[in-house]
Amino acid sequence: MLHPAYDLTFYEFDDERDTQVWDVLLCDLVHGKPPLKPLYFGTGWYWYVYAIMNAAETLQLPTTKGWGYRVRDGYPYLTCMKTTKEEAKAREPVFREKIRPFIEDFEGVWNPMKAELMEVYKAAKKTYRINEWDDIKKLSNIELLRFFLDYAFVINRKEAETHMMMLVAANYINGLFQQMWFEIFGKQAPIDPTFAALMSGYEAQDHKVNRELWKLSRKIPGMGLKSAFEIEDNKKVLKELEKSDQGRAWLKEYKGFLMEHGWRCERMHAYDTPAWIERPDLAVGRVKVYMNQEEFAFDVERVRLVAKREAAEKEVLAKLSPGQKEWFETLMKSAQKSGYWSEDHTYFCDFYVGALGRCIIAELGRRFAEAGTIDSAEDVHFLHAHEIRKAAVPMKEVNLRPYVERRKAAWEKAYKTDPPTFYGNIEKAGEVLRSDPTLSVSTQLPIVREELKADLYGAAAAPGIVEGTARVIMEANRLSDLKEGEILVAPGTSAAWTVAFSLIKGLITDGGGALSHPVIMARECGIPCVAGCLQGTQKIKTGQKVKIDGDLGVVFILEK
Repeated sequence: MLHPAYDLTFYEFDDERDTQVWDVLLCDLVHGKPPLKPLYFGTGWYWYVYAIMNAAETLQLPTTKGWGYRVRDGYPYLTCMKTTKEEAKAREPVFREKIRPFIEDFEGVWNPMKAELMEVYKAAKKTYRINEWDDIKKLSNIELLRFFLDYAFVINRKEAETHMMMLVAANYINGLFQQMWFEIFGKQAPIDPTFAALMSGYEAQDHKVNRELWKLSRKIPGMGLKSAFEIEDNKKVLKELEKSDQGRAWLKEYKGFLMEHGWRCERMHAYDTPAWIERPDLAVGRVKVYMNQEEFAFDVERVRLVAKREAAEKEVLAKLSPGQKEWFETLMKSAQKSGYWSEDHTYFCDFYVGALGRCIIAELGRRFAEAGTIDSAEDVHFLHAHEIRKAAVPMKEVNLRPYVERRKAAWEKAYKTDPPTFYGNIEKAGEVLRSDPTLSVSTQLPIVREELKADLYGAAAAPGIVEGTARVIMEANRLSDLKEGEILVAPGTSAAWTVAFSLIKGLITDGGGALSHPVIMARECGIPCVAGCLQGTQKIKTGQKVKIDGDLGVVFILEK
């Protein structure tokens, strides 16, 4: 039986064949919960799945040709397209040569690639005369369609190929280092506090952006604007600031910040959430948090983490034999950079390409709704690229409602459903994940040690032990519900959740591995975390007392 996937045939789940061809398909809880909408599945995510295969084949990864990817009941499931033993043997020497530049000079590969990608974005904005967000409204219908097609098939592809080439290299390098760690020390690296210390204390672009926002927030008291930021409604905060010279001066600086760094949506992998540059009030909540912090928390923590990392390096290297030391140190330095990249790339890849798509697609939705092609501007997210092309010029003559209606009904049903965490033979999951370390970006298998008698076991962790009150939040746009000192429980986190790390004292996520956002950010902020629990948001309820043991990678529910 074929399960429909919003009319995207390349994602259809085949009951009879897929679980025979592949050992197990694991639910992508990090990116797919809450469920993605059809337009993003068929445009942005379409290129990511292709680009993983492109990177695997270009680098000639010995154990995988990329992801097998399916959608069932609105949720994505992925697995490894494993090579045969003969293929692996033939690919191994080619892979060793192609991965060498990443190991020897990781940033030397990454820095030119991200600079080139930023030029692609800037060239597109220049071509279509986009300086401010609302400039998109000045384009004619055919110009808007041309921009959309350039975006969907050229810009998206470029971003995906850049993104996934680096992701595949980063995860394989990290996977090699984790394997070496286990062989030497007999410990699972993702939940080993010493391994965590080695990977800590690196500054990514998003940290730099948040520091700039913190600097802006610290000007508020001295400019006599604190009372404006005490207004609960963030839109009203901006209106209040317009009433004074000092307020307008601060807004001018804030606008400059957004023009440079505001190309980021509230959810990274979607077009249906607003961007900061579109909705300036969105970042005001973060300003309010930072306004009361005399020091930028990451800078304070980083000093401690760098010292801890340097001490851990000396301790670990001293335990190695001369024959082990040189290769271990080379691989360690590269793996450390791969962890830094995992956060650095979100600014240049996920954020920017998503916000650019949001700008184009939101305007298409507005025009379609105004022309009567669809009922609501938000309905555009239930269309596909070829349907947008069909209606983009003769809008009033085309009715796209039938496509919207059935896909929206399917998505709404999925939204209310907790998906199964896998299909197939779960006993094969460990082998699948070892064959393709990039899968750990989207899914993981908890490291279970029954003797600990924990309620949840993680796949990766940030060290530390903490008890507190749980707050279950499923989407970043609900972070305003979070209270200071709570323990956040979420499907996963991305850079859109960064503000939460200024408030929480612990973190539990359903998805995520050693290079995932929750683990890296928690580690950099000194917050205990257990990630990749699979069922944290199902088993834990808001208000329950929980205990996180990030040293062991487990969670205890203290109030059942």
